[in-house]
Amino acid sequence: MIHRAAPGPIALRRARPRPRGLRRASMAVLHAARCAAALSGVLLCAGPAAGAEAPHGARPPGVAWFEGEVADAFGQAQSAGRPVFLYWGAAWCPPCLELKATIFKRRDFLERLKLFVPVYLDGDAAGAQAWGERFHISGYPTVLVLRADRTELERVSGGMDLARYAEVLDLALGQARPVLETLAAATADAPGAAPGAMTSDDCRQLAYNAWALDDSWQQHPEDLGRLAGQLATAARRCPGANAIEAARLQMTAIHAALTAEAAPLKAGQPPSAALQALLRPVPGILADAGLAPAIGDTLVHLPAEFFAAAAAAYGAPDRRATLRARWIACMDQLAADPRFSAADRLDALRSKLVAVKALSEPGKIPAPLAREATRRIDGLLAAEHEPYARASLVNSALNALDVLDDDERARQILAGEIKTAAHPYYYMADLGELEEKLGHPDAALDWLARSYQTAQGPATRFQWGVGYVRGLVRMRPRDEAAIRAAALEVLADLDASGDVHGRNLRSLHRLETSLREWQHGSGHEAVLATVRQRVQAICGRMPDADPSRAACSGFLG
Repeated sequence: MIHRAAPGPIALRRARPRPRGLRRASMAVLHAARCAAALSGVLLCAGPAAGAEAPHGARPPGVAWFEGEVADAFGQAQSAGRPVFLYWGAAWCPPCLELKATIFKRRDFLERLKLFVPVYLDGDAAGAQAWGERFHISGYPTVLVLRADRTELERVSGGMDLARYAEVLDLALGQARPVLETLAAATADAPGAAPGAMTSDDCRQLAYNAWALDDSWQQHPEDLGRLAGQLATAARRCPGANAIEAARLQMTAIHAALTAEAAPLKAGQPPSAALQALLRPVPGILADAGLAPAIGDTLVHLPAEFFAAAAAAYGAPDRRATLRARWIACMDQLAADPRFSAADRLDALRSKLVAVKALSEPGKIPAPLAREATRRIDGLLAAEHEPYARASLVNSALNALDVLDDDERARQILAGEIKTAAHPYYYMADLGELEEKLGHPDAALDWLARSYQTAQGPATRFQWGVGYVRGLVRMRPRDEAAIRAAALEVLADLDASGDVHGRNLRSLHRLETSLREWQHGSGHEAVLATVRQRVQAICGRMPDADPSRAACSGFLG
């Protein structure tokens, strides 16, 4: 039931990549977005009007957001000699709402923003997905710091001590070179390169960059092994005074390696020798009572494969027991720390539950711990009524309840939120997956249909619509008429947006995957031919020079 994408060094908690219901990867620009990667020179359509009223009033208040086209913001940045602060978000995304409730209410953070050209880019704005593709942004929210020539300096992530965000903006303002250049220089095999060869600022820039928000983590995870090695090398070369930053880099290297090896690890294969070497320092980091809480955000959002890999790497039961005890102590400390948001504290609770489940012999959470966790969840939900902060807190609560296998409590929470939430379709998709999990296909499809029918914004509607079509394929595969009608309606939404890029293109790929699975061994040629023809018409209107045209045109090819 992971609702958010894993946070990066200063990235925010992130919203799910698509309506998958209760089980999805978690998030965090401040630790919730995922983006970055080399800029590919994509031919862009005219940029969206970033300053025009964002869809559904999604822009955080209190900031003098740039009024005009995105492209023009870089011109103003050039004239003013300032970097661009680009915030990519969506009205429905809980981590974006938490940003409004926390970071964007901090005076120190808002004061730093005056030194940037701040641009809000809503994922449902016209042409927004093309811009997202240009900057390799996918997850909401994501924050980029860019030079006037559009070169990325830094990605900002979240889940940290709230006081750190202003410091990270100060760090970005002082950067003379992009983070990828810093990483390359810091890890070059130059003669004499050793610990301490990096400057303190270099180490901090690398440590607080939101590496996991790079689109390549989703699109090309198999390529992350090299990045893991670079980050580990950078950790070793940080000056001795930068112990916190070195530990952050070490944990981010582990995250990258786990992502690269996710498929074999899920298949039961042992971690590679390289990953085992990366895992060795973890117990020592956890044993440091001052160090572990300072990098808590990098620990809390490690992928689920971490514990299986660690159990295999540490071998002896007593070593696994040591890891379990130290992990629990660290998460308990984070869960009680008021410097973190309520949602982040619940994330720490969830991580504790995952560790207990993964590293205990029965593989179960003891009943007293489960009761205490449920009490904690209910207490935080009962105390939080601010709408923005509550949205992200609900996400974290559902994630923790998923680990507890408490589907009934999750259903109660979702049913209540649908009645009061500003964007109830977000929770309707969750209820749809929950009903499917419980073996109630009719109820599941009803919720998925309602989530699509009530979704707002072109990219959002297409994303939720694809979720509905995929649900029909899974739960009502013989109903060709319903699948055909729903697919054509959803594709009409894509056509109307005129933006087959970024998240829209990835949603189209997910639709294609489902239809291919539906086709296998069962035919449905007439329906598939109709759908393919509709997609070809949409792709045919894209410029020949647009790199995404080929990916679009290959639909069901």
